[in-house]
Amino acid sequence: MRALWSEEPTAYKGEFGGVRPSHAHPKPLRGHLGPRTLVGGAAGPKLFAHICEYADGWMPIGGRGLTETLPVLRAAWAEAGREEGALQVVPYAVYPSPGKLAHYAELGIEEVVVQLPPAGEAEVLRVLDAYAEYL
Repeated sequence: MRALWSEEPTAYKGEFGGVRPSHAHPKPLRGHLGPRTLVGGAAGPKLFAHICEYADGWMPIGGRGLTETLPVLRAAWAEAGREEGALQVVPYAVYPSPGKLAHYAELGIEEVVVQLPPAGEAEVLRVLDAYAEYL
């Protein structure tokens, strides 16, 4: 996708496919490399290597265990020569609470994706109203 999003037609050849030099429009608004890329998955050396190689950050489900895993990812990030402070970690499917959000903030996490119930409109709106205090 980054090859397609570049200003000039750019080819890409990878392990699983390729793209001939071509134009793709419209271009994303977020800079020359397009939207951020967050990789989801369970913490581990293989996932962290992929994040450090080609992503902007990690999207862990729920955020459990970040106190232990985040330093490991940050060390791999630094070892890969990635820009300090550029790593983005956005926990997904979070049930917010003041304590949990404060803990994430202490870890340097600035954004979460909250969990919504698989319910009808009225219930989802009620939950969204309850989450509004965290904005």
